[in-house]
Amino acid sequence: MKLHHLLIPLFLCWGSFGESAVPAETRAAWRDAIPVLVNQQHQHTLAAVETLLERFPPEHAMSLERQAILLLLDNVLFEPEAADKPAVQAFFIERTKKVAAALQQAPVTRGARIWKLYNHGFIVRTPSVTLAFDLVSGRHLGNDGFVLPEDLLEDLACQCDLLFISHFHLDHADPRVAKVFVRNGKPVAAPEGLWKTRPFAAGLVYLQREAATVQTIPIRGGADSVKVVNYPGHQGERVPNNVLVVTTPDGLTFAHTGDQSNTADFEWIDTVSKAQRIDVLLPNCWTPDLPRLIAGFNPGLVIPGHDNEISHTLDQRKPSWLIRERLDDMAGRAVLMAWGECYDYAAE
Repeated sequence: MKLHHLLIPLFLCWGSFGESAVPAETRAAWRDAIPVLVNQQHQHTLAAVETLLERFPPEHAMSLERQAILLLLDNVLFEPEAADKPAVQAFFIERTKKVAAALQQAPVTRGARIWKLYNHGFIVRTPSVTLAFDLVSGRHLGNDGFVLPEDLLEDLACQCDLLFISHFHLDHADPRVAKVFVRNGKPVAAPEGLWKTRPFAAGLVYLQREAATVQTIPIRGGADSVKVVNYPGHQGERVPNNVLVVTTPDGLTFAHTGDQSNTADFEWIDTVSKAQRIDVLLPNCWTPDLPRLIAGFNPGLVIPGHDNEISHTLDQRKPSWLIRERLDDMAGRAVLMAWGECYDYAAE
């Protein structure tokens, strides 16, 4: 008999032999250590991501380095239990703190600065106004570790003039956030009837869903105002979803689509740019026919949102590489951003 005939069965049984030779309590300890090791792996990865995001900020023509950074982030966030990982929770909170700190130190003298927050949350600052869209505290994920503290929400609200909410789903509409805005005297433009029985309802503004109507919302106690066209969008067939087109006192116009996903609405989407000039479009990345939606608005800049929403199952979660694919021939008009990043838009 040849030597390798003896070695093959030995190798085949080696795993079970080695396993059985280790005491059961030791094997249990190893298994208990696995979540700790995975979290440490996430900590090191996210620390590297933080450093690299600073070195390679958002850009129109996405470099290979930038693609690699976002893929690193995807690899951490594209996990079924990402929200339960302490490293991810800390990353979420720290990236939001970064935005709050920047808002306190970052005056804008021309154009606009746009910060991307969690999911489809954005803050847009121009020389005249600071707008917030679909900000959430993370409470909808059902994990106390993935919730922004009250003082951080206060910091965000104090730096903004107005909060817009596209529709009632909890990953877009957070009563905790709305309450803080109202408490600080900041109006909250909400879908009709949302939170109408809450104690803070007096601070809510209910917008008409009329594409032909320009509505005015006073800010800073009436010292100024923004103009809004609230297009009657839908998520699917039945969920009303406000597609908000907001024009600032500076004359810049920003569009936020919420969860717009009804193909029948292309009847009006295809004509938006004929009615008004859109500077920046903030679409959800999973909407049907993203290039067609972009063409309908014809913006100067596209910043997709609703990526890596970790309350969603993996089949409903959109990583950066998939967004690039879905943008197709519109990719050159888009800037992809991670939580906490900002991008300066220079109006032509």
